[in-house]
Amino acid sequence: MVKNFNELMNKSLTLQKDVSSKDTYDGLLSTAALTKLMLDTAWALLDKELHDGVTSVCSMVQVNHEEPTVAGETVTVEATVKKVEENKIFIALKAVDETGVISHGLNERLIVDRVNLKKLAEQRSAVLKTIL
Repeated sequence: MVKNFNELMNKSLTLQKDVSSKDTYDGLLSTAALTKLMLDTAWALLDKELHDGVTSVCSMVQVNHEEPTVAGETVTVEATVKKVEENKIFIALKAVDETGVISHGLNERLIVDRVNLKKLAEQRSAVLKTIL
């Protein structure tokens, strides 16, 4: 567990996934499925480094889906912390399939207190309970 978020600099994590038909649109890896894998990789990178009382939430994602990938191929995503500004973490993302690079991206994540995040969500949804 990191004591200072600056300790996260240059940490990286790689995840792999076999592209299934549910990840595709017309037989090709969808941008939505690719983005989800990239965000899952960024989240997993930080989650294993943070203490129990906090989590990370996505505040911005940029994905450039550059090449097509067919169902049955394996996609590998690498997430690397590139910049830390207090509780704001910038993660570079790169995805490759069996023939080369298919995507680059950037994910900005905020480190937040789990309890306060849940309270905020409950406060925001309280108005819905009076309507329903």
